[in-house]
Amino acid sequence: MMSQAHQFIDAQGESRRLLVALDGRVKFVLMLMALGLNLWGARLSVSLALLAAGFLCSLLSGVRLRSFGKRMLMPLVLAGVALLTQFFWVRDGALLAQLDLWGWELLLMEGGLHKGLLLASRILGGMGVILFFSLTTPLPELMRAARFFRCPEVLVELTLIMYRYIFLFMEEGIRIRNAQKARLGYSGWKNALRSSGVLGGMLVLRTFDRAERSFAAMRCRGYRGSLAAVAPGPMAKKDWWALGIGTLLLGLIASLGS
Repeated sequence: MMSQAHQFIDAQGESRRLLVALDGRVKFVLMLMALGLNLWGARLSVSLALLAAGFLCSLLSGVRLRSFGKRMLMPLVLAGVALLTQFFWVRDGALLAQLDLWGWELLLMEGGLHKGLLLASRILGGMGVILFFSLTTPLPELMRAARFFRCPEVLVELTLIMYRYIFLFMEEGIRIRNAQKARLGYSGWKNALRSSGVLGGMLVLRTFDRAERSFAAMRCRGYRGSLAAVAPGPMAKKDWWALGIGTLLLGLIASLGS
């Protein structure tokens, strides 16, 4: 049985909403364009506009606000760390404030604030774009598009296999942990430390065992070094329209940085 995250992503991919049912090649091209714009955009407004666009498109595709917010928690933490490090370490521009903390003299400079905000906005803007495409596109569809654009076959196969088994790996760990908790394996910090070590060791052993059994099953089903995949057909008119509108929207966002 697959995890809830896997079921959620696949359910979104099977939806008939317009933004979800688009051809994977259109989404792949738009995602690369948006990420490139986010990396090379010279202004804070560009990354924030990409974040807002990814957020709104995700909501229009049926992604729940809570689900999107949960996935943005870690990028928010990373953006905060990036902001603080740049804020205190970069010594460019005018002096904004001077702090004395336990003998450490901290200078808050205008250039550090600008660079910190720019870096934090790029992290959030990039994650907003990635979340939209990842939550509304099944990975097999995205990998078919990558194969169409001549992405190495071995990378596509490794990505599909990793995507498949990372959820099984998580579920196996949850089952072992629940069994340990039922036996009071986490009643104290010593027991918790011991149980965590046992959990890690069992996961490694079961991973090797599952890999051997999976490879044997694939060989029995005719696997000879490459996975068969259905080649994508010609794009529909709505896909071309979506590509044009998406490119126009990215062009408008790029104009904010000029």
